[in-house]
Amino acid sequence: MAKRTETTMGDGSRARAVVAVLLVRIVVPLWLLIGGVLKWIDGSPANLPLAFVKGLGGLGVDLLFVFQFSIAVEIAVVGVMWLLPGLARPVGIAMLAAFVPILVADVLMGASSCGCFGAVQVHPAVTMTVDLVFLFGLWWCGRGVPRLEMADVLPSWQVVLAGLWTMASFAVAFGLASPGGTTTTGRTWDTQTALPAEGYYMPQYDAWMGRPWSEIPLAMWIRGVAEDLDAGIHYILFYRKDCEHCHELMEAYFSGPLTWPTTAVAVPERDGFPTTGVQPFVCDECSTAELPAGIDWFIATPALIRLSNGVVDCAAEVSAANPVCLEW
Repeated sequence: MAKRTETTMGDGSRARAVVAVLLVRIVVPLWLLIGGVLKWIDGSPANLPLAFVKGLGGLGVDLLFVFQFSIAVEIAVVGVMWLLPGLARPVGIAMLAAFVPILVADVLMGASSCGCFGAVQVHPAVTMTVDLVFLFGLWWCGRGVPRLEMADVLPSWQVVLAGLWTMASFAVAFGLASPGGTTTTGRTWDTQTALPAEGYYMPQYDAWMGRPWSEIPLAMWIRGVAEDLDAGIHYILFYRKDCEHCHELMEAYFSGPLTWPTTAVAVPERDGFPTTGVQPFVCDECSTAELPAGIDWFIATPALIRLSNGVVDCAAEVSAANPVCLEW
């Protein structure tokens, strides 16, 4: 009986080792490579994790740099896991462990997609579950597997190839235009103000307070905005045509007679305005305007700006349940 038990344990150890090698050398690197390549193809920092957009973007960090750097690191890690077997397991564990708090934050913030695969929408809870399974697999299955142990000396040719792979990863992420990328340098939008060259715009609502609306770059990119914003109270409502929360806010506060003049500014996606899921536009007394397509507008709609004699005295993301900036 004792001999049978030892045999069974030996078989189990061998099976665990096979699973570990498959995870470390094939499954996890491919998982990371797919994410990096899909983000590169999409070419849009709009699909970064919501935690990055809200946290880093809110601090004024260049989201395009964050986006490109994340692609470079993911692809570089793939090369290390393929070319340096002794480093594959610890590097894979470190990478997956770094993803977990970001995904937890996305879940808590109610993100609909993790941003891990570019324009391919995957709920962060799904990605977090997969990452945790892989993380546990690398940690538990990989313990004591000879093929995954760190060697005292790494072969020079493997180190050189890994270094070249890493440099190529950063060159691709930062230097080569992706199929989905957009170049806005020099483009204008019915004004003399060029659109953001980095391909996206992140509003800094706090920095707008007390400033004339006409001095804020966003104001110069809007087509069709009213010309009487310098007199009295005026509201500017940013909405998306397929945004249900925008429709709820309009139904509650902007349908029927308006107390103060309001301009409703339609915010497009990078590829233009949606053709499906469009919500009814119920603000009959609103003036209408729109922003241009072709770049990513990091404006979480609905967003509301209140002007007093042309000066911003309130700017915030709002909802029907929390209509910040409204005074009627």
